[in-house]
Amino acid sequence: MIINRRSFNRSVLTAALAGPLIRSSRAKAADTADVVVIGAGLSGLNAAWMLSEAGLDVVVLEGSARIGGRVWTAHDSENTPELGASQVGPSYARVLDAIDRLGLEMVDEDRPIMPFTYHLGGQLIRAKDWADHPVNKTVGAERKLSPVQMGGGLIAKFNPMKELDDWLRPDFAKYDVSVGDMLAGNGVSPAAMAMVGLTTEMRNTSALSLMQEGLRGAFEAKFSSAQSELIGGALVTKSTGEKAAGAAPSAKWPKNFKGGASAFPQAMAKQLKRPVMTSKLVAAIHMNDDGADVRCMDGSSVRAKFVIAAVPFSVLRLIEITPALDGVHHDAIHNIGYAETARAFCTIKQPFWQQDGLDPSLFTDTPLRMLWVLDNHSGAPNAPTKGPFMATFVITWGAAERVSQMAPEEAAKLLVAEVERLRPAAKGQIVVNRFHSWARQPLQRGCRHSFKPGQIAAFAVDMIKPWQRLHVAGEHTRRLDYGMESAMESGERAAVEILNRI
Repeated sequence: MIINRRSFNRSVLTAALAGPLIRSSRAKAADTADVVVIGAGLSGLNAAWMLSEAGLDVVVLEGSARIGGRVWTAHDSENTPELGASQVGPSYARVLDAIDRLGLEMVDEDRPIMPFTYHLGGQLIRAKDWADHPVNKTVGAERKLSPVQMGGGLIAKFNPMKELDDWLRPDFAKYDVSVGDMLAGNGVSPAAMAMVGLTTEMRNTSALSLMQEGLRGAFEAKFSSAQSELIGGALVTKSTGEKAAGAAPSAKWPKNFKGGASAFPQAMAKQLKRPVMTSKLVAAIHMNDDGADVRCMDGSSVRAKFVIAAVPFSVLRLIEITPALDGVHHDAIHNIGYAETARAFCTIKQPFWQQDGLDPSLFTDTPLRMLWVLDNHSGAPNAPTKGPFMATFVITWGAAERVSQMAPEEAAKLLVAEVERLRPAAKGQIVVNRFHSWARQPLQRGCRHSFKPGQIAAFAVDMIKPWQRLHVAGEHTRRLDYGMESAMESGERAAVEILNRI
């Protein structure tokens, strides 16, 4: 069953179930609970919040000393960058509902990505010159797609899906092939395929998974009066002042959290009857007919009726689980891909693009890949009208893995030196405040999941089903949504599954 805001009323379910499930916490030992949730990211916290509201005794175990998972506002760094999720889209129903219930304040996005200059084939190319530039070896309609848009534009062109859950239907399994094979089979030119390869792992990524994400992005755009495109995993918007067909009343999207996105999971955690237990690294989950023992590396354990593992499969595969997983769950947990994205968050001393006359952001065919210059002078409330601009280096896939093996200081020097080589006007103008790699975070081990060719058909449908007393949640188990909304969606699903088993 796919859960959405129309088919599930949280308050009604809570009121209906709370009575028979409430039990005295004073009568229970500290090491027992109805449900143990592993992971205090958005998915785990949403599941715990719902189950707690329904009267269950819930323990949340978080392996790190921090709450939030891949929501992380770096308050200890210059300009307090968002290391993970931060944008709230207009169709994020669960997120927006939670924000309203928690009384959190939102602010307009004040850092859209400024236009790109391309450094391709050893040449700096203005965006307006790309379609007719000699370096552009693509053919026909491909020539009108910018290098940044090439992958998304071509995948959208060949995307046959109409509904957000079509990707799970057997009749679409034929698209669960590599992006390279899908594009080649549709006659895409070698030059265009090479361009797509700058932002996509062509041979190791399922085309079907990217089609679903593209469809969800198009769905999101219908709710906004802004033109949107997906660049490197970020929804980039530029207001047009016109209302799109089928859009909600005019508003500026996406939005951010006042004070930083970390305020969201922290506020959710405060709604729980038991405080989140941090620095509790789970080592094993042992289940039998009566319940489950969740054992931590520090020797502590919690006995519960059910367990929700709201951690990435890249982490869950390190936890001992008995009884041993069946084939589908084993294959999904141990084999699903996880992509790396490394970022370096920067301050621009002086706007060097005013010196070389080119657009501020940079997209390249070198391992540098992208430098996003952020328009934090966009006119949003409380946005500065002067002072330094912010920028972010975005490195993906193999290049990100190699850069992430370096010490952060050395990685920062390498990135700055490379952009100065490509654009001499930038010399001495970029200061890296923070380098961040999700692959180096032991409780994430990657920026996000990435289905390999054939994996959707093999296990995407069944991998979210409970195994014995173990339920799974997290963005990697999403059905319809993406971003923060997908984490909330998955936590809601896991909570409903358990409530239906009580």
